[in-house]
Amino acid sequence: MTAPITYCTNCLEPNTRPDSNFEDDGRCLACHIAANTGEINWPARHKELEEIAIWGKENCATSYDCLIPVSGGKDSLRQSLYCRDELGLNPLLVTCAYPPQEQT
Repeated sequence: MTAPITYCTNCLEPNTRPDSNFEDDGRCLACHIAANTGEINWPARHKELEEIAIWGKENCATSYDCLIPVSGGKDSLRQSLYCRDELGLNPLLVTCAYPPQEQT
């Protein structure tokens, strides 16, 4: 018999995801962490990212400025395009199959 589906009391994430955990108050782990993280200073974080991008462009030993691990999904595509179009980087995109499979 399968367990009943329960939902996060904050974001409605179901417990059908593998390894999903809920706190005693009914919140999922992601909501629990978000509530305890505090405010993020986004302008300061963006400035730090720009400084890292400048460092990457100045210190690259190849034609690539950075390496981005990608899965091929929409999130990977978004971060890759952001690095290329907004930060002016020339990223090398890398994906791996687990376990590594021989490609022909």
